[in-house]
Amino acid sequence: MSTPEDPSGNPFDNTIWDPVDPERAIEDPLHGPSAVHDMLEIPEMPLGDGTYYQPGGFYAVGTVYFDAKGQPVYRIGSARGMSSVMREMRDLEEWRETSRLGEDALTALEAQRQRARLSSRGVAHAFKPSDVCGGGKRLDQCDTAITMMQAAQEAASSTERPKAPGEGRMWNTLAWLGRSCADCSLSCEVAIETNNGEPTGITRFSNTRPLAADFPVIRIDLSDK
Repeated sequence: MSTPEDPSGNPFDNTIWDPVDPERAIEDPLHGPSAVHDMLEIPEMPLGDGTYYQPGGFYAVGTVYFDAKGQPVYRIGSARGMSSVMREMRDLEEWRETSRLGEDALTALEAQRQRARLSSRGVAHAFKPSDVCGGGKRLDQCDTAITMMQAAQEAASSTERPKAPGEGRMWNTLAWLGRSCADCSLSCEVAIETNNGEPTGITRFSNTRPLAADFPVIRIDLSDK
């Protein structure tokens, strides 16, 4: 923070000094404790890939990105491309404005975004109970998701579970838990994340659109004639 004797201390510090008492600083309206607290009160915004944008997080731990367990994730913005960063900023502003309307409004906004991901990517992911699935419900309000996520967590913590193959971080889909949701007509699957074969404690719930019954299939006979 700058001081009356050293006004150039921090170029981002907009502290206003009391003209009556020059040794008393009026709080910086953008970076002061109250401003940061107000930002941290905004719910974290899911990015759809297992990371979350927490407004004000930079002032707390040096980054605004966190994983599903609340651990900080450090990213280099320039490596992601300017268009991606600008799109994220627009999404954040929409999220911030919607947060003033309450939890139901945020759920509706994230449901809209999940449907957009389904359309553009063919899949929508959710990682935390408060996340919204592709069908528009929070995971903790969907019976299908609750059952599948609990079963996945039990499988991950089981001492009888064999060590998963592969090095580094990987997603291990639990095929036997896959099912179709009767409420939203989407296909559901669940996967656990492992690091060098050991579960990290993060579970991923995914939705895809089931193939239509009349989906064209080309069969090629490779047998010898």
